[in-house]
Amino acid sequence: MKKYKIGIYGSAVNNDNKIDKKAIELAKALSNYTIDAITGACTGIPLIVAKELSKNGIHVYGYSHSLNRKQHKKDEFSDNITAYKDLYFVPENFEHATYLEARKKYRNVVSTAKCDGAIIISGRWGTLNEFTNLHDMGKVIGVLTGTGGIADELKRFYKKINKKTKAKVFFNSSPKDLVDSIINELEKRQSLLQGGSPEQSRRA
Repeated sequence: MKKYKIGIYGSAVNNDNKIDKKAIELAKALSNYTIDAITGACTGIPLIVAKELSKNGIHVYGYSHSLNRKQHKKDEFSDNITAYKDLYFVPENFEHATYLEARKKYRNVVSTAKCDGAIIISGRWGTLNEFTNLHDMGKVIGVLTGTGGIADELKRFYKKINKKTKAKVFFNSSPKDLVDSIINELEKRQSLLQGGSPEQSRRA
């Protein structure tokens, strides 16, 4: 059974304990499956999920907007390092390496391209950028509603501004139900590729 790569995208700044609890619930739901996780290696909500997943034995890969580990520690604080199995950095020969915002968008494109599916929780403009990348790339996307930010606006946007791609978008306020929907859709896609019947890749 394929091990899926699931991206976690949300706000790097969060001061709401209710959303923190939702992030932990999300990590627990993801930990029911044999997956790898991807984040933008930032603070806030993605880091909460990354730490919880790491504690549960899930490999988490961080895609930093920094050029190297030293810069990452300075930009994002050293406690970000321990949650990740691997950190990937923007190449130092990137044409816009001195432009922070360009590096962030470089990171967003690379990390979303690496995902099989992804989850949006809360979030701001950067998370919206990640959503549009995922949608254009035809990924399976879950939006955890009831978490504020862009996550609670996307359903309205999605009805008004719809571009036909291979993307499948689920909206749900339940972390468990949302994760189940994403994995089921990924396994349907995998089954079509293999010509078999879908089976859930739950952890033993």
